[in-house]
Amino acid sequence: MKKLLQATALGFVATFAPVAVLAQDNPLAEFLKVPGATTTLPVDAAKKPFPFDFAKAARSSFNNFHYQLGGDHALYYNKNLSELLPTAYSAPHPDFLPLERAIDASIGDAVRFTPAEGEMSLSEYIVHPNHRVQGVLMIHEGKVVYEEYPGMNPMDRHVWMSPGKATVGLVMGMMAEEGKIDLSKQVIDYVPELAGTNWDGIPMIDAANMATGLALEETLESIIDPTSIIVRFFSAEFGAENPDTGEVDNWLEVLGGAEKIEGEEPGEVFRYSSAVTEVFVLAAEKIDNMTWSELFQQRVWGKVGARQDFQHHLMPDGTAVSHGLISTTLEDFGRFGMVFTPSWDKTAHEEIVSASLLERLQTSGNVEAFQAGAKFEGLKEDFGETPLMNSMQFDAVFEDGALWKHGNLGQGIYIDPARDFVGVYFSSNGYIPPYGEDKMPGFLRRAAKHVAGE
Repeated sequence: MKKLLQATALGFVATFAPVAVLAQDNPLAEFLKVPGATTTLPVDAAKKPFPFDFAKAARSSFNNFHYQLGGDHALYYNKNLSELLPTAYSAPHPDFLPLERAIDASIGDAVRFTPAEGEMSLSEYIVHPNHRVQGVLMIHEGKVVYEEYPGMNPMDRHVWMSPGKATVGLVMGMMAEEGKIDLSKQVIDYVPELAGTNWDGIPMIDAANMATGLALEETLESIIDPTSIIVRFFSAEFGAENPDTGEVDNWLEVLGGAEKIEGEEPGEVFRYSSAVTEVFVLAAEKIDNMTWSELFQQRVWGKVGARQDFQHHLMPDGTAVSHGLISTTLEDFGRFGMVFTPSWDKTAHEEIVSASLLERLQTSGNVEAFQAGAKFEGLKEDFGETPLMNSMQFDAVFEDGALWKHGNLGQGIYIDPARDFVGVYFSSNGYIPPYGEDKMPGFLRRAAKHVAGE
C-alpha cells in the first residue's frame, strides 16, 4: 500500500470522482490518516505565507496521491510545485503587454447555475466552502471583465493540472499545419521506440483524441491497482520504485507494454489517459530537436507579452509532465486562452493560432467515439447542455466552436473564439464529501453568453 501511495495517478479524478470510495469502504483510507491529507483550512489561507512548520510538513509528506486528495497540503503544492519537482522555464516575450480591465459588475449575480447545493449565482459559488475556488478570471474582447481571488493572490503561481494537455494539442496542431506531422500516419512513425508493440497500427489522430484502443484509461479500477499499467506509468513519472524490481521503470517502456482492448479498434472509444499526452510530448521534442520547454518558448510563450515565465515541472529523466504539471499566474493562464481568440493581439506580439489551425483543433474529433466514452454523461451534466465531441486533447468542443479542458482538484479553461471570450479558474478542491463537485464549467459557458448579450 505504501508503494501505491507513492505511485497513484495524477489526474484520475478529472475523469471521474471516486467520492463514495474515499468516504465509505475505502481501500485508500490509510492515506487519509496522513496529516495534511484532509481539509481543515479555508482556501484563503493560501493568500498569506504558510507557517514554517506547515511548509516543512507539506514538503516531507509530498507524493502524488497525497497531493491528489486535495487536503490542506494541496494548497501548498498548488502554489509551490517548483520547490518539489525539477522545473524548466519558457520565457515570455520581453515586451510586456498589460491587459486592460473593463470589469462587468453584473456577471457575479447575473450568471447562475445549479450545483448540488441548488441554483446559485457565480458570486455565491466562488466563496462556497464546498468548492474551494481560489481564483476566477474572464476575458472578453481582449479585456478582463471578471476577476476574483478568493484563495490566492494575483501574482501567485498555481498548477494547471490537465488543462496542460491543451498546450500539447496546440503544438501538435501546429506541427500538422506545418507538414511536420501527418496525423494519418502511425504513432510509431514518430516514436519508433514503440514499434513492435500494440502501438503498431494506431493513427496519430486517434491517439491525439485519446482513442487508442489500448488499456490505458484512467479508471478507478486501474488507479487502485498497483500493478496496472497506468499506475506503473505514473510511478515512473514521479520516480517511485517498482516494488518488484526496486528500480524506477522507464515510462516509455511501460507504455510499450499496453494491452489491446478486446473487440475495440483505434478511433472507436474516447478513453481519457494522460499517458497518451506524454507520447506526443516526446514526439514533438524529436521533431523540433529541442526540449519541450524550449520548443514551447519558440512556438508559443516567447510570442506572448506575459508577465512571468511559464513553468514546466519535470519527470526524473527531464521529460516535461505537460499532461498536468504546469504553473503560471491566473492571468497568464487566461493569456494562453486568448491566443485562440480574435483578440490575440492584445496579449501576443504575433499570431500563434491561425484560422486553419483553430478549425483543425475544433473539428478533429469523432462524435461517435466521444459519446461512447465515460466522460460524455458527466460533461453534459457539468454544462447543462451537450458538447459535440472531444478534439486534439480538449475534453469537449461545442457546435459553436467553444473549447473546454478540465483538470484535477478543480482547474479549467474555457475558450470561446466566436464570442471572443476566455474563462479560467484555479481551485484546491478535494474529493471527499462535501467537496468534489466542480460546476464552474457551466458558470463559464453561461458567462460567455451573458457578456455576448445572449
